[in-house]
Amino acid sequence: MRLMKTINQVTITGGTHGNELTGIYLVKKWINHPELIQRESFRTLTMLMNKEAIAQCTRYKDRDLNRCFSHELLQSDNPSYEVKLAQELNQKLGPKGSPNPQSDFIVDLHTTTANMGLTIVVSNQSDLTWRAISYLCQQEPRLKVYQWRGDEEDAFVDSIAPHGFAIEVGTVPQGVLRADLFVATEALIYHLLDFLDKENKGLSMALQNVTYYNHEMLVDYPRDTDGDIIAMVHKDRQDRDYDLIETGDPLFRTLDGEVICYEGEPLHTLFVNEAAYYEKGFAMTLAREAVREV
Repeated sequence: MRLMKTINQVTITGGTHGNELTGIYLVKKWINHPELIQRESFRTLTMLMNKEAIAQCTRYKDRDLNRCFSHELLQSDNPSYEVKLAQELNQKLGPKGSPNPQSDFIVDLHTTTANMGLTIVVSNQSDLTWRAISYLCQQEPRLKVYQWRGDEEDAFVDSIAPHGFAIEVGTVPQGVLRADLFVATEALIYHLLDFLDKENKGLSMALQNVTYYNHEMLVDYPRDTDGDIIAMVHKDRQDRDYDLIETGDPLFRTLDGEVICYEGEPLHTLFVNEAAYYEKGFAMTLAREAVREV
């Protein structure tokens, strides 16, 4: 069989956020059973990322590791634990922008407290990345795809490699393992590895265009002049990730019971009421449905 090899190493990362246990325990499983993730045409590496945060079951120690892989921070002398860790990980997995990185494809495993189901969060525009996404969508019809253009750009773990994305699954409380989403995430990884092996070998695959949700904006909670939250996500919007929101739909409910309605154009709500995003200053994201040709 003639090889058309583009992938030499795939890296699966877990524990970028230390209280998101699905990725952590999948990586631990594969450390004990590496044969499950090995394929003929490339090697697969697993890595637990933020070990101090994992030990404490917290999201991070000093700052969000998944926002520390920008070119600026990777070259800075910032003393933060996570920035220093990102610089070390970049040398082990990249380095970012290198013509010969250690990792050709990185998939970073996450969970969310929002009702996102099975979701790929992608920033990478490489053709191979989107071909992989197309294949996964065919294998798992429940899978959704969100193209992130959010609070910080080009700073995620998977940005170290020329190809890759994050997998987000929810609803999962922080610090909790949920069996159904653990199994679903595991299955996606096996499908991804199968695809990359077929791609390396030049095997023909009938791929389809990808319907995805393209990031439009971040929406913060209503706040008072001191910056304190004065309203919560309305019950009619809670858990409605990927649903359309239209002008006049209830969006927030103030602490005093006043309903605040949405005033913008029709868009889809994602990461609705995600616990980790309170500190980042947004209650949800809004996205527009689009199609990517593959």
